Amino acid sequence: MRRGKVLAIAALAALLLWVWQAYLKPRVADWVSTFGGQDGEGHAQLVGANTFVAGAKSRFSVRFTVGPSGIPVGGGIAIGLHHASEWEAQIHAPDARGYVKIAGALADNFSFERFVQVPDGMFEDEQPALFSNTIFHRLLVATVVARPLKRGEVVEFSFGANDEGIYPPRYIDADHEFRITTDIDADGVYRAIERSPVFSIIPGEALALSATAPSQALVQQPFPVLVRLEDQFYNLAGAYTGAVSILDEHLNVVAADVPIVGGIGNAHVTLSTPGAHRLRLVADGRHYVGRSNPIRVFDALPPWRLYWADLHGHTGVSDGLGANADEYFTFGRDVAGLDIIALTDHGNFDWPANIEAVKTFYQPGKYVTLLAQEAGAGRDHMNLYFRRDDEDHISEWQTDYGEYVEWVARQYDVQAQEMMTAPHHFSYNRGARGHPQYPFGLWNDNTMRFVEVYSSHGASEYFGNPRPLAGASKDRGKYMQTALARGLKFGVIGASDNHDSKPGRSIWGNYPGGLSGVWVKSLDREQVWNALWNYRVYATSIDRIYLEFYLNGETVGSTVKAASGTVDISAYVIGKTDDLTVELVKDNDVVQTFSTANGLVEVSVQDTPGPGSHYYYLRVVQDNGERAWSTPVWVE
Repeated sequence: MRRGKVLAIAALAALLLWVWQAYLKPRVADWVSTFGGQDGEGHAQLVGANTFVAGAKSRFSVRFTVGPSGIPVGGGIAIGLHHASEWEAQIHAPDARGYVKIAGALADNFSFERFVQVPDGMFEDEQPALFSNTIFHRLLVATVVARPLKRGEVVEFSFGANDEGIYPPRYIDADHEFRITTDIDADGVYRAIERSPVFSIIPGEALALSATAPSQALVQQPFPVLVRLEDQFYNLAGAYTGAVSILDEHLNVVAADVPIVGGIGNAHVTLSTPGAHRLRLVADGRHYVGRSNPIRVFDALPPWRLYWADLHGHTGVSDGLGANADEYFTFGRDVAGLDIIALTDHGNFDWPANIEAVKTFYQPGKYVTLLAQEAGAGRDHMNLYFRRDDEDHISEWQTDYGEYVEWVARQYDVQAQEMMTAPHHFSYNRGARGHPQYPFGLWNDNTMRFVEVYSSHGASEYFGNPRPLAGASKDRGKYMQTALARGLKFGVIGASDNHDSKPGRSIWGNYPGGLSGVWVKSLDREQVWNALWNYRVYATSIDRIYLEFYLNGETVGSTVKAASGTVDISAYVIGKTDDLTVELVKDNDVVQTFSTANGLVEVSVQDTPGPGSHYYYLRVVQDNGERAWSTPVWVE
């Protein structure tokens, strides 16, 4: 009796399951499609890989499964690549690298387009997440053209669909995402699926050693050295375990068996002779070699000390990669070995977290943090830097450069020198050509104290300079030298403008990132602020080229008198490489050139400025292409 009931219940369950699958489920799906379906349906996964080596040739697929509502003709599937990701994805050259295609039987059912920027209105119904979707603005969009897609059908997007393959970004990213969005009602509006593919980009093979040490040291006094083992793109080779030997200029071992853990090693080194030094690094029987930054060793340290800053970069909180401000500041201190740092995320995204990180990571004498942000000034942007660590962010994003200049002057007490602002990548061929032209057409000395002449975007020293910005403007008025010729005064800095959350050691963008050398008497926020305000800075690309430059004994950023009709010019330059050239620039013309094959240039010359106002600065060029630019010294 009991067994009969069990069999009856089982038979009823089987019947109900058959009714659901054969009759009810399809009609429920149709009902959802008609009345309850919404954009964002579907499932996607990576096929062929879940980790990628930074900058290495790859092949893989994104496999998309259509959701319960299907996709009608005119609807579609979009794959969004992150603003900071630099995937070389293209759809029009089947034999070239980076080729992406729709594979399989459904390929002819789509039109396939690539967009550099999100088309207007594509995410307009998703206001709370609008910014997060439009950050994935490099789009591959497959639109259904022949017949509707049914639930469960699979669409295969093949990346690197030829022998050339496709190359992922050159920098590591633990949580890299392809943002998948769908339009299931053919209205042109897309919404993100519940879970887009997330994967890791990992370092490549260890290639070389590098090291960061103080740029100035005392004879017979130990100083710290931070050692990195990196791949070809400056990513830490974290899987390596071993030890490094550090040698001096004469190949004497000054630190032996320095352990490398997670790509990082720390040691203390003592040098016995004054002058120019670059430490040598050796590991695994000279399989890995490298050099430190230049170090000038003194019998007695001078009053002005040189420290290194990266004052421009972004995290995933705005339009970069990386988790947050804490991760950003930690990398700058512990991996890049920076002394000074600023995070300039766009707008006011998580401003309280930026403030908190600036306060938490500030260590006078060791690590100076500045509160900063990037703000709108039309199509070009400006960075704002704050003297205090609890300032309000800019209250309005401006779409006009002139309005920006007026707005910051109104919002902040510019007479009290509590805020300064600076342009960057200013030689791009964009923005209005009328007046005021960005950035030199309207210059306010009360707020504008320096320019970022070099970053990962390129250099803006003069039209035609090496490492130009992509599509650089032909308008000479958008370059630093033109502004100097007009009589403007400002400091000259380099920065990374990194979007890979790797301040101080970034290769994001077209070129390696830049750095700023900052001259202060002590490493604290007030001294750093004063150095930036008073132009006691200089710019480099990624190498920490050592540069001292004086006219009549006065350093960069000064204005001197040529009472006798001549000026005494001196310089002391140490390159990271042996072959370097130092150019003395007067009023934008190279008037003297000094070259060396041993990494050191010492200059002591006189010049006659002539009547009127003049300016001199140094340009340093290494044989590896890295450069440095001093702030001028002006002569009356």
